[in-house]
Parts: sequence; structure tokens; C-alpha cells
Amino acid sequence: MSGGLSPVRGTLGFEQLVPAALAHRRGLAEVYVADTAIVGSSEYLAAVQVPRAHSLWFDRLVAYHDPFSAVEAVRQALLVVGQRHLGVPADAPASLQRMAFAVEDLSLFRDSERDPLEGVVRLRPGAAGTGRGYYHDVSFDATLTVHGALAMTLRGSGITFPRDAYDEFRELQQGQRSGLAAVGPDSVRRLPPELVGRRDPRNVVLARTAAQDLVVVVDRGHPSFFDHQYDHVPGPLLLEVFRQAAVLSAPSAGLLASPVAAVIDLEAQFTDFAELDAPITCTTAAVGDLDLDEITVEVALHQYGNRIALAHVELAHYPVSTQRQENRS
Repeated sequence: MSGGLSPVRGTLGFEQLVPAALAHRRGLAEVYVADTAIVGSSEYLAAVQVPRAHSLWFDRLVAYHDPFSAVEAVRQALLVVGQRHLGVPADAPASLQRMAFAVEDLSLFRDSERDPLEGVVRLRPGAAGTGRGYYHDVSFDATLTVHGALAMTLRGSGITFPRDAYDEFRELQQGQRSGLAAVGPDSVRRLPPELVGRRDPRNVVLARTAAQDLVVVVDRGHPSFFDHQYDHVPGPLLLEVFRQAAVLSAPSAGLLASPVAAVIDLEAQFTDFAELDAPITCTTAAVGDLDLDEITVEVALHQYGNRIALAHVELAHYPVSTQRQENRS
């Protein structure tokens, strides 16, 4: 970022990353938090930067940074602030239950093709919940400013576990599910990347079965979604499922001319862990008010016959002049 430093930015450093363990990441290239600071009695700042050459976030068809990369930066900022300033144990697992974000100014995500996306996250953790002894309720509100202007607002809630309690809970849950039918389709075909606004086939997280049902691709070798091993499908992958499902379905519903669109608002609810070895089906429905030019898609995920996640995704067109002309020859 060029120009003078704002007073807020001047309190933070952007010269190096925090230790990867603080962001719950394994690879250094997957860490987006550079620094944190305390402001007031209940607010915290985090300096974040997303690398331009990232294999997932740079995989796009427009000269705009992906708002979902900013969501991931905020998620990491929450983890770092929790450990640095709020006494959260480093190995404490967390489960996101509700999350919403809104892009306040899409123009701030425009890619200059010179600088990475970087900004300042302001976090306001909610009051600690009581929980049930083996977990604690948590909530947060956050904003992201880019070039000193408001780019995104976020809010969410979930639960944190002591490590021993989490391990016991997941062992019991997975044991109960081991006898459930989890037969997947005989074969699936990953969608062409251009149908979901990507270029790299490996970043496509949706596939069609022979019956044309939409299912989630869980690629445990993916360098970003599976930066380290999980005992469940990670939240960032499910968020990308919501995005890809929305931009896939909107053109077929007559809401968009192409899948090249920005997610400007998302409200998601996660009601259960998504297991790694059982198929996850995905359904979509257009729910926006066309009279108001509202392009909104409802995306639902099911596993073992139960709904495990639901999202409402609002889309918007990018300015036509920014769309890259890809060489398809």
C-alpha cells in the first residue's frame, strides 16, 4: 500500500507473519496475519495480507481480489487474537455455527496487479458464554478496512472446546455414525472450472454424479483447504462450496449471464460436523427478489440424510471492463 500511514495502520507492522501455529496453519504461505494490537478494553486490531500468487485466491477470472480470501484472513485473525490476548489455549478446537459477511465496497477489492490485498481487521469479541462445562459459546463482530476505508463487515458465533472434551465428543460422534449408510455414487465428474469462476480444476469443489446430483469434492491433498489434516471437512472448504454452488446455479435460473460474479453478502449456519468419508450432497434454489434485482441463492448441504449447513448467498455483477479475456486457444 502506498502513501502515508493512517494512525491505526501505524500501530501495526506488515513486515513479517505471525508464527503459523497461532493461525492454526502448517504452511507459512497459508498464514495471512502479520501483527495484532489491543485498542481499548474490548477491541483488537490485526494486520492481514493475502499473497498475490496464492494458488487458490489468485485463481479467478476478474481483476478483483476474492472477498473469501478476506474472510479467511479474518478467521485467522480471530485465532491469533484469541491466543495472544484472550488466553485461549493453542490447541483449543473451535466450531463455527453461524457466520455472516457483507462486502461494503467492492471497489476496494480491485486488484492493481501490483500489490497484495492487505488491510486492518478490527475485532470485537462478544461476552463469554456459559456453555455446558465441556464447551463455551463465543461470538464476534469484525470489520476489514482496506486503504483506510470500510471494505467488509463480519459477524459470527460458535463454540470452543478443551482439547480432551473435543476428542471425546468426536470419537463418540464418529462411532455412532460408523454404522450409518454412507454409500457414495459409483463415479463423479468434477465440474469444469469455468462454470464456477475458476481456472484450475483442482480448485473446483463440486462434482456431478451420473444422476446429475451435485456433490462436494473433498480433496484431502488440496494445499490450502487441507493445509493440515482434519477429522472433519474444514469450514473454508464449505464456504467455497457455497460460493461455487451459487455462481453455478444463478445463470441456469436466469439470474446471471455467467458465473463470473462477486459474493457481496452471505449468511451461513452450520448445524453439524461434515465427515470426511461420507458423501455430501448440495442443493440450490433461487430465493432473491427479482423485482428488486436481488440475486440470492439458497445453498443446502446434506450428509447421512440430514441437513448439516445452509447458506443464503447474494451475488453481484463485476464491472464488465474488469473481466479478463482468457486465452482459450
